[in-house]
Amino acid sequence: MPQVDNDKDLKARRQAALDAADRIVAVSEEEGRGLTPEEDAEVKSHLAEAKRIEEDLAATARAKAARKAVDDAKRYEVPASQAAADPNDPPQHPTVRDRAPAYEKGDALGAIVAARMRFGAWQQPEAVKWARQTYGENSPQCRAMQQSVFTSGGAFIAENFVGAEFIELLRATAQVRRAGARSITLVNGSATIPKLTGGASGTWMGSEGDNATPNDMSTGQVKLVEKKYMVLVPISNDLRRNSSLDTERVVRDDMIRVAANDEDVAFLRGTGLAGQPKGIYNWVGAAGRANSAGTTLANVRTDIRTAKNKVNNANSPLVRRAWFLHSRSAEYMGWDLVDGNSNFAFPQMQQDDGATLGGGRVYRDNNIPITLGGGANATEHYYVD
Repeated sequence: MPQVDNDKDLKARRQAALDAADRIVAVSEEEGRGLTPEEDAEVKSHLAEAKRIEEDLAATARAKAARKAVDDAKRYEVPASQAAADPNDPPQHPTVRDRAPAYEKGDALGAIVAARMRFGAWQQPEAVKWARQTYGENSPQCRAMQQSVFTSGGAFIAENFVGAEFIELLRATAQVRRAGARSITLVNGSATIPKLTGGASGTWMGSEGDNATPNDMSTGQVKLVEKKYMVLVPISNDLRRNSSLDTERVVRDDMIRVAANDEDVAFLRGTGLAGQPKGIYNWVGAAGRANSAGTTLANVRTDIRTAKNKVNNANSPLVRRAWFLHSRSAEYMGWDLVDGNSNFAFPQMQQDDGATLGGGRVYRDNNIPITLGGGANATEHYYVD
């Protein structure tokens, strides 16, 4: 047992060193920067420690194998006939038994245990060959040895649990922040921004000395109030200690992704009620929306022109124009819409990323629903600045 405990301690120390290095790298990746010299040195130190422990484990394994070989040699008894044989005689080979010995209850299980102790899980052919030579081709012991059958030996085969790999849940990718949405720091939970609601006006003078007509500018305010969002995933201490994966990192990364997508949905379609921010859809109101003319090429071109006219007619300053639409819409426009000569009408929409439409960057955002309308198959396109 001391040897087993030592192996467990070495493996635990190796895993701790690798986890420490992973945490340092993960922090730099999350903050979008490279490693500092101190962090780089610390990572290399942890990796060197892990490598040293791997060498200790390999040495321990070699020692255990040598001990087993020595013990097996000590337990081996030379048969009398072989001991009395002439040294010049050719070596005798083991003879395969053509007839199985009398079978007794428990022999099959004994054969399975014996083979499992002699051979590793990857040495099934060697185990079968040994069973044939020892018990005979048609013996119950030989037939019982099948790692593919759980109750006939498979229970002794350890599962190959790949702890270094992890299949993540597929989620949509948040796009509003990626498109360059402006962020403002809120002091004490709010920010009040003054604005002009009515500007100045001028008049043309008929002649020198005419009196100018005075006018006033009207002002107002926009008040931004913080919204609170929370994700809570309890993790037991036993799970943190015993999991073969870095459970905290897995849970943290998934919480970040779900928070990003919930924020993206709120930016687009948030109601502004029940603590949720107000999204683009509700900020523009009915005056900033338009129903689609249809799905033909002429209809889609009309929809694009309508969207651009609404933004341009509002005198938007043309700072950072962008489209947000579901990938289904982008694929339809890129691959299904053709002109009278079967040429693609919007070939740039075939790009998975980086496409432009009417001068605005296109962002494929699958947080936009595609189950709207009476037929539960409608969607929304956003054109913003």
